[in-house]
Formats: sequence, C-alpha cells, structure tokens
Amino acid sequence: MATAQSPGGRVCDATHYGARGDGTALDTGAIQRAIEACAGAGGGTILLKAGTFLSGTLVLRNNITLRIAPGATLVASPRIADFTPFPPEDVPKIAIDGSTQNKGNGPYHLIHADGAVNVAIEGGGTILGNAKAYWDADPKQTFVARRPRPSPLIEFVQTKGIRIEHITVRDAPGWMIHPLESADIRISNVTLLDDGHGPNTDGIDIDSSRNVLVRDSRIETGDDCVVLKTTGRRGGRPVPPTENVVVSNITCSSDDQGFKIGTESLGDFRNIEFTNSLIYHSPNIYRPPTAGISMSMVDGARFENVKVSNIVIRDALTPFFLRLGNRGRGQTVPVPGTLSNVVFSNIVASGGTLASSITGLKAHLARSISLRDIDITMAGGGEDHPIPVPEAEGDYPHAPMFGPLPAYGLYARHVDGMVLRNVRFKTVSADGRPAVFVDDVRHLDRDQISAPGLSSAPEKKER
Repeated sequence: MATAQSPGGRVCDATHYGARGDGTALDTGAIQRAIEACAGAGGGTILLKAGTFLSGTLVLRNNITLRIAPGATLVASPRIADFTPFPPEDVPKIAIDGSTQNKGNGPYHLIHADGAVNVAIEGGGTILGNAKAYWDADPKQTFVARRPRPSPLIEFVQTKGIRIEHITVRDAPGWMIHPLESADIRISNVTLLDDGHGPNTDGIDIDSSRNVLVRDSRIETGDDCVVLKTTGRRGGRPVPPTENVVVSNITCSSDDQGFKIGTESLGDFRNIEFTNSLIYHSPNIYRPPTAGISMSMVDGARFENVKVSNIVIRDALTPFFLRLGNRGRGQTVPVPGTLSNVVFSNIVASGGTLASSITGLKAHLARSISLRDIDITMAGGGEDHPIPVPEAEGDYPHAPMFGPLPAYGLYARHVDGMVLRNVRFKTVSADGRPAVFVDDVRHLDRDQISAPGLSSAPEKKER
C-alpha cells in the first residue's frame, strides 16, 4: 500500500513570520504566511515551537509538513468568524436542528487542504479544538451544537499523500480527522481524545478515499472511533468508493461504535481490514459502546471483501452488527445495494447485553458471511418467548433497531452462505434463549458451535 512521504526542503519557524504563541494573539495570519513562504520555495516544514498558538483556518499547500513540536499547542479559535469556510457555498447548507450541526461534517476547519499533494502533520505536540466554545448544554447533561463549529477539525479533500503522525488531538467540536476523496494516507501513533458527551465527535472519518493505513493509535471519542464512509459530499457525479483500507493496532473507546463502515454508503466499499485491536469501555466515557464493530450498507452501494480479525471487545452492548438495508439516501427511488464476502475471525468479546446480528432483506440477501474462531460471553438473563423481529427495511441502521432478539448470542436473517466454524457462546447469567437463531439463512455451514448450558442451538429456517 502506498503511503505519504515526508516533504523535504526548508524549515519555516512560524515565530519568524510574526506568530506570538502566547495563547492570546490570533496567529492565523503569521502561520499562513510561513506556509506560503515554504510552499513558494518548493515545500518544507512549518515549525511551531514551544508555546500556545491560537488560530483560525490554516490551509496546507503542496509538500508542506506542519510540525507541532513537543511543548507546542495549536488551539482552535473560540470564534467561528476566524475560520474560512471550504467551500463557502456549503455555509447555507449547515443544518442546525437543536442537537447537531450538519452531523459534524461542515465547511469550517482548523487545518484544511484541497487538491494538494504530499502534506503532513507531525511533531509530538498537541492540537486543541476548543470544543466547549461551540457547544451548549441540554437538560440531559450532555452537549449539543446549535451553531456553526469547526468540524471536521482537520480535513483533506482530493489530496494525495497524507501523513499524520505523533500528534495528540483533544477537544474537537465535532469530527476530528476527515480525508475526503483522497489517496495514499498514513495515520499512525496519534492520540485522539474527546468528551464522551460531545455531539458527533468521531475520531477518524475515512470518506471516499483509497490506500489508507491507520495504525498504532489510541482513540477515545463521544461517537465512532474509526468510521469509513462514502458521503457523496462533493455531489454531482458517482460517489467514489472507499477502498484498500487497513486499520491495525488501535485501542479505542466510544459511546457509539468502535469500528464502523457506513452509515453513509452512497459509494462502494471494498478491500477493508480491521485487525489486532482493542475496543472497550473507558472510564472516561459515560456509557459503553453501542457496538464494537458495525457495518451498514443502506444507500445502494456495493460492499465486498472485508476482514475483521484478532479483535478484543469489552463491554460493548453488541459485539458486532452487520446490516444490508434500504434507506436510500441520495437515491430518487431507494434500491438496495449488495453486501458480500465478510470474514470475522479470532474475535473475543465479553460484557454484551444484546446479541450480534447479521441481516439482509427478503429479496436482497447478504451473501458469504463467515465467523471463525469466535468466543463471545454475554450477560444473559433473557427469557425464551416468541419475539417478532421487524424488517425495518428503511430505518436508520444501528444495533438496537430491531428491539429484543430471540437469541442471546447471534441472530441472522436473510443471508445466503454463512459459515459458523469454532464459534463459542456463553452467558454470565442463565438465559432461556438459544445461542443462535437463524431465519431465512440459506447454505448454512455450522461446525463446532459451543454453547455451554444449552443442549443445542436451535434454528428456524424459511425458504
């Protein structure tokens, strides 16, 4: 997989261009002058040495590295007037509904690049988003965003060669890092920390981008930790896919999903791997993750060749959730896409209260789903009684969407070709439901399913 390279060239110390670094003076203009000077010389490094640099929007150019040194902090201004919208025509589109501002995906950013090549953020320092300057409290003692905010805090659009390494990002007002329609991206050794009560504080949103490596990082957020999307934000043409993505060696905690694909799925997803990671409930986050791993194709796209391996999930309400639905965002008439070739292997999960689910639609089955070497311990305590499970074809996809499920471990419906191999289920408290309940699952290959305390894992099949 191609990855971004470090630009060479000169070093432009932002203080030499007038930056004060005192946390009070607005340093946007001085830092941008350093960027333009370095870019004009063919590229180089913009240096923020020890100090606190208050700033609005900074635009990176070709072959520019923004180096925030240890002891240096780049702080987002608390005034939205200090930020330049990209693109400006998106400003009237900001949807303020009393709880969110454009779901975190708006035109204001602290660091931005569009159409650039070979850009980087590094250095061991810190970026602060000044989140609470843009949030309001609501009666539930959480936060909402009722006004425009710099989100995504860091956004690269149609940029090739992106490197973000050895940096800490804290207190973002919304999404933290958002590569959009970009390529050859490496994000490694970053620490992303946000308030669990914050609105739409995703860690990394990989959107219609390709050749991406995310690794060796710690993420705690009030929304999804790492999420892959195809939002169609640029519009006017077929939405580019998200493809060739590896997410590895991540420790993450969230109040929503650890790793997620979707919900925005207007373009295709293919060749994706999540591996060697821990998803858990940090004491810093006010509630546990809704789902450890969530994948939702609901807007007509194709979804294929996804591997999830060597993952530990602790205290997520649902270990994993896989959904082919028909919401139809971006379509005049909703038409389901396809979901196929997904492999879960070497997964250990504990502390869940809602069964994992794999569901397609009656006339559009999910296909070729494999679960191998899976060990799941659920809380248990449920009762065995008939529970009608709604189809909910066009509903927003999330793990609790069906309500109570007729299994404590795994519920599967409308699937063609499913393998369950060396899958183990158990509960902390006795549960009257079967471990596995399948409905309209065709070509089911099940071998070495263990469910201690149950005589069998009964199934229901419809043809």
